[in-house]
Amino acid sequence: MHKWFSITLIVVMISAVILSNLVHNRSQKQKMYYKNIIDSSSNIVVVVDKNSIIDVNKTFFKYFNKYNTLEKFKKEHKSISDFFVEKEGYIYKNIDGLNWLEYLIKNPKNNQVKIVYDEKEYYFTIGVSLISVEDKHYSAIFSDITKEKLYQKELEYTTITDPLTKIRNRYYYNEQIKKESANSNRYFYPLSLVIFDIDYFKKINDEFGHDVGDSVLVEYTKLISSHLRNGDIFCRIGGEEFTLILPHTEKSGAYKIAGKLRVLIEKHKKIVPITMSFGVVEYIKGEGLEVTFKRADQALYEAKNGGRNRVVVR
Repeated sequence: MHKWFSITLIVVMISAVILSNLVHNRSQKQKMYYKNIIDSSSNIVVVVDKNSIIDVNKTFFKYFNKYNTLEKFKKEHKSISDFFVEKEGYIYKNIDGLNWLEYLIKNPKNNQVKIVYDEKEYYFTIGVSLISVEDKHYSAIFSDITKEKLYQKELEYTTITDPLTKIRNRYYYNEQIKKESANSNRYFYPLSLVIFDIDYFKKINDEFGHDVGDSVLVEYTKLISSHLRNGDIFCRIGGEEFTLILPHTEKSGAYKIAGKLRVLIEKHKKIVPITMSFGVVEYIKGEGLEVTFKRADQALYEAKNGGRNRVVVR
């Protein structure tokens, strides 16, 4: 009896070992199966916690190509979030007082990130999910949208940029004057508008040709741009007509800026010597923007009628 009991016990133990090995092998095969699936993804897939990176797929190393193993990467960096650029509209390492993982769990739609690595810029959308409550491990999938972002930027640039002079165009002027007048009304700061153009520009085109006329526009817009302050908004709104939107500037200050530009332009004498005439106004709170523009245009008209190459304030 004791002999059969011993034999049965041995058989059970052997069976348990075999079963355990089978389960372990199956588990290992499943892990390899899932790892192969993840490695075949064209997206970056990482397993992370709040402070460090735990595992990555092969695609990770196509982007972070100075490293060929996770161990080498971790010797220099704790997390992929080390490369997030802190910029409005994008996820960064600690955003709104939250770790980026926590933020994405709470705000899954605000999921775009800009990464700079090895002087290259990449844009991704991120999907995050908690995969281990006990370990607080997350999976994060980074889908590359760099081409779409660059195309979008190029389209936006084309929409708001004058193709000849490369300064902002009339569309941009219309958008910015709305924005700046709204801010001026809300925050009670002064805002001025300057309209100006090249004196006798038609004569330049007729005498020297349109190629020279275009060169004059390019040369003098560069000159003006180089003497503006940060925050001044310079736009070409017509053939030889330009505007300056000057936030936080009273008309006395705008008059000084226009006067300085007038002198610089007259002294420059490149391509063809030219002069410009200027009309200056200060935005009146609550005033219609068409009225503001007409007042500035009237001041410019007075400068023209007064002999050109001058600044008139209304």
